[in-house]
Amino acid sequence: MALADHASDGSAPRGKDPDRSTAKVYLVGGGIASMAAAAFMIRDGDVPGHNITILEELDKLGGSLDGSGSSQNGYVLRGGRMLESKYLCTFELFSSIPTLDASRTVTQEILEWNETMKTSSKSRLVQDGRRQTAPEFGLSEKHILTIERLALEPEAMLGKSSIADHFDTTFFKTNFWFMWCTTFAFQPWHSEVEFKRYLVRFAHMVAGFDRLQGIMRTVYNQYDSMVRPLQKWLDERGVRFELNTRVTDLALREQDGELIVTQTAYQRDGR
Repeated sequence: MALADHASDGSAPRGKDPDRSTAKVYLVGGGIASMAAAAFMIRDGDVPGHNITILEELDKLGGSLDGSGSSQNGYVLRGGRMLESKYLCTFELFSSIPTLDASRTVTQEILEWNETMKTSSKSRLVQDGRRQTAPEFGLSEKHILTIERLALEPEAMLGKSSIADHFDTTFFKTNFWFMWCTTFAFQPWHSEVEFKRYLVRFAHMVAGFDRLQGIMRTVYNQYDSMVRPLQKWLDERGVRFELNTRVTDLALREQDGELIVTQTAYQRDGR
């Protein structure tokens, strides 16, 4: 979440672009989204880094891409995300971010690594003790028509429905579902809207489902390969990181038909 204050009174002149050199930007949450927003504001929006503050309630940045621990005590990683070649925005951003050793950009490192280490499982499914090297999807005509309809149907019409509201029980016994749910961590009771978004976004990867072909990895865990280089780049440009800071409320007022944030309430060190 981003809050921007373009003038001393919290407003910007109508019909005129605000002076970006004086913009004060506050990003709530220190995950990869806020860090990327800060980088784009600096790189493409001409906002000075020292005018950007990131507020994060934990003691480190990275959100679900965080990492901690040691070889003695063990490691904890809350999450990792699969990359693939069509992550255009991600690769475009990290084409500007050097690796920690400054030998190349993060994008170059990832692409070069995945030319060397191509992901391709020998099989995804085992049935009756035998590897299924080229399993059929097992979709009926009804299943296929439902998938096609969902790809075209507006999200507003899907509402709060679940995947199970649109498919019969036979769908959840198909090889397609087994491979889909283990790739993207879906359950039948999950949101149909989210299921639709993934269908549209990753349709080009279905051909490689049986071997997980096309999945890309970072050299290290994503915290060390992506978060730390981006944090270093932002830090060098003066971005302020307010850690152990939990935003609890926003004070709002209406101005010219728009909601304006006038105050941010937060907790830090018990205060």
